[in-house]
Amino acid sequence: KIESADACLILANKYCADPDAEDASNIMRVISIKNYHPKIRIITQMLQYHNKAHLLNIPSWNWKEGDDAICLAELKAGFIAQSCLAQGLSTMLANLFSMRSFIEIEEDTWQKYYLEGVANEMYTEYLSSAFVGLS
Repeated sequence: KIESADACLILANKYCADPDAEDASNIMRVISIKNYHPKIRIITQMLQYHNKAHLLNIPSWNWKEGDDAICLAELKAGFIAQSCLAQGLSTMLANLFSMRSFIEIEEDTWQKYYLEGVANEMYTEYLSSAFVGLS
């Protein structure tokens, strides 16, 4: 079915014992898929930043055509850096991307307001074309 796919997503095992070996396995998967179908867009998850450089050696790998590598270590470092600039950012992002049930607290404390906020969820919605150009 790869011929009819828009993209191929390769996920890393973030609980593996050897992150470099996991990245090497995923790079081999990328090579195999690109050999079979060179035009397919591949998005791969890498565990170590330095392993992204190996993807450039794959002849049919093309950043311009949408091939991409997402590095978990790089994302974590970026979130930590941004948290230094904006206090509370990491807590807010963690709360936005996780779901918890609302817990009722009677007292008027900061915990009550925090738990009310944590119970909020994010949804995506497509707007009508009437909104195009209004921003």
